[in-house]
This record gives sequence, structure tokens and C-alpha cells, in this order.
Amino acid sequence: MKISRRGFLAGSASVSATLGGAKLGFSAVPSKSPASSRTLVYLFLRGGMDGLSLVMPRVGSDRTEYLNKRPNIAVPISNMHDLNGSFGLHGNADGLKSLYDSGKLAFIHAVGMPEGQASRSHFDSQEMFELGTPGNLSTTTGWLARHMNTSPHIAPGAVIPSLATTASAPTSLLGDFSAMSLDDASSFHPNSGRYGDEHVRALARIYNGTSTLDYAVQNSLDMINLLEQIDITVPSTYPNTGLADDLGLVAGMIKENVGLQVATVDFGGWDTHNGQGNDGGGYFATHVGDLSAAIKAFMDDLESSGLIDDVVLVVHSEFGRRVRENGNEGTDHGTAQPMMVIGGQVLGGSIYGYFPGLKDTDLYLNTDLRMTTDFRRVLSDVVGNFLLNPNLSTVFPGYTGPKSIGLFDTNKIFASGFE
Repeated sequence: MKISRRGFLAGSASVSATLGGAKLGFSAVPSKSPASSRTLVYLFLRGGMDGLSLVMPRVGSDRTEYLNKRPNIAVPISNMHDLNGSFGLHGNADGLKSLYDSGKLAFIHAVGMPEGQASRSHFDSQEMFELGTPGNLSTTTGWLARHMNTSPHIAPGAVIPSLATTASAPTSLLGDFSAMSLDDASSFHPNSGRYGDEHVRALARIYNGTSTLDYAVQNSLDMINLLEQIDITVPSTYPNTGLADDLGLVAGMIKENVGLQVATVDFGGWDTHNGQGNDGGGYFATHVGDLSAAIKAFMDDLESSGLIDDVVLVVHSEFGRRVRENGNEGTDHGTAQPMMVIGGQVLGGSIYGYFPGLKDTDLYLNTDLRMTTDFRRVLSDVVGNFLLNPNLSTVFPGYTGPKSIGLFDTNKIFASGFE
């Protein structure tokens, strides 16, 4: 969140009246089933994260290839956490390692789009991931929107069923008309100064008709009133970073039980063509540390609130980066990447998928980590086996591959997912 330290409501004038001059009463949203109380948080790492500097080989021929292809930027054994003997995690990702060790974080390596359908363009690749349709940029709705529009488990009367912590909703929510965008709580009020209440009352008098514009303004005024009534203060246990504040906002919405089913968060700065950092240090190391600390604070917040089993956080980028470092001690746009899926019901503490190797003959186009797991398989597992939406053919049209990679104990989840 881009607001003054911690206060979600700070800087926003009290809203004492809405459409009829009286406050709306806010009460928690009732759930028709336990599945209605579950939330998917979709964290997109904009810019193309170098996955081989996050999760990398520790031993064997792949380690040798890694060192030979990255003579300057390779992460040394001394600066990594041991995940399973074969793979390591960047040493600055202490929080992620803790979540992995506690069985709440799963890595899926070598994830991407089918060969021939991927793109090294930031824009095109981000669009296709968020549309959920590799090789097709003409899809008119995002995959999260299609989930929201087909799920049988959206809580009745949900006040904020979907949230984007950005100035405008991302492509993944394209077509979800219930989505709320909120990147700065204080700016949501049309006039947070001394005449804020009078301004709201004037708008209510002007837009009191039945047109589409009237209804839009009325809904906005209702939302101003709602935001004034709920407490979404980011706890002091979160780091002082923009990502941490965004995740803290999402956690607050979940704790306030406003019916939130999906939330999107962006974290950019991963386009490391130059000066990525030698020996596992520098810019990339700092950025990974910020990512790790924010995610750990978010999950700790949910756990202390007794909600960690009701939330799954999915993390990925638009592509990985090439296996060989470039001449500027950075990395260029590549293909496959590791994904992270984190939550109380995730069967974590493991690396899923098949790692194709780093020999020249193993690489895609002799440059990139080859994709071995379709990203839609991972997301289908989350949508179908955590959010319990059976309409996967609508959420991911054209996808005919496996619908699970084994991230959840389906016997346990389905037993508790319905009344």
C-alpha cells in the first residue's frame, strides 16, 4: 500500500452519511459452506524473475553446468538454504525456507507454457498467463474472472468478493465486474479534507437516480462508508515495504470477513538484464529478501488469526530467465520458472514437477530452462481442489492436461468443503 505508515484509515475523513444520510451497518458475511470462506491470493512478480537464482541445483552435473554458465552470478553453496539435498534456495529467502520447512510452501520447478505458445515479451507473456490461454491474446476474460463467474462457492452477500491492490484491476480479473481496485485507501475518498462529509452528502443527493452512472456512484459511496467502518491496519510485524503493505491489506480484508475469494498483488522489479548481483548478492538478493519477508509476515498474520488453512498464495512471474548469464552480469528473458504455492492446506516441504537439466542438449532453444509443467496444471489444482470450483474447462478453456499436481489432500479438503 502506498499510504502513510500502517494506517489504512489514516488521512481519510470520517464518512458520516451515505445515500440516505445514515451509515450502512456492516456485518460479517455468512458462508453457505466452508469453501465460501477460502481465499486465493495471486502474487505476480512483474519483470521476469530469474528462477535459477531463487531455486537452483546444489549437486551433480546440473550444478556443474550452472556454475559454468553463470561464472559471476551463480549463487554459491555458502549462500543458499538446502531444500532437499539436490536443490537450494537463495540464502536471503529465510522466510520462505521457514514456510517450506513447516510444510506450508511447495515449489513447482520448470513451469511455463507449452512450447511454441510462450513469449519472451513482457506484455504478451503476462497477458497470456493472466488470460489463462497460452498462445492466444484475443481471449476476452481473465482466468480469475472466469473462476469468479462460475464458482458455486462465492459467499452470498459478499461485500468485496475480489480485490486488486493496484490502481486498476489486472488482466486476470478482466470480466469480473465485482472486482474492487484499491492501491491507496486514502485516495478512495473523493475529498478527504475538512469538507469530506459534505462532499459525500452532495454526491449522494446528485446521483440518487436509477441510471447506470447513478448506481455506480451510489456503490462507490457505499464502499467509502464500508472502508471507514472496518479496521485494516497493517500490523507492526510486517516489514516496511510496499509489498508487505499490500499483503497486509489483503490479510486485513480476510480477517474482516468481507467475503473475499480472490485478491491480486503485484511486485515488480525483476527485469535483471544488468548488475543482477555476483555470488548471490547485490540487487537480486535484496529483492528476494523483501519478497521472502513480506510473504512470511503475511502467512504468520493469517496463522495467528486462525485463518491459514483458508488461504492459498500462488506466486509466479511472466517467464524465467536464460540459463547463461549475459555480458552485463545479468540475465535475459527466458522461458520456464519455479512457481510457489503456499498455505496451511498445501502439501508443502517438497519440490514438485520434473527438472529437465541444464546441459546444452537439455535446454529449450539451447538457451532456456525447458518447460515440463504447464502452469494451468498448477492453477487447476488450486482452483479445483482448494476453491472447489468444478468448472475447470471454463476457467482454462482448451486445456486438456492433468488437473492436479498433488498439492492438496483432496480427501481432507472435500470432506470439509461442504456442509
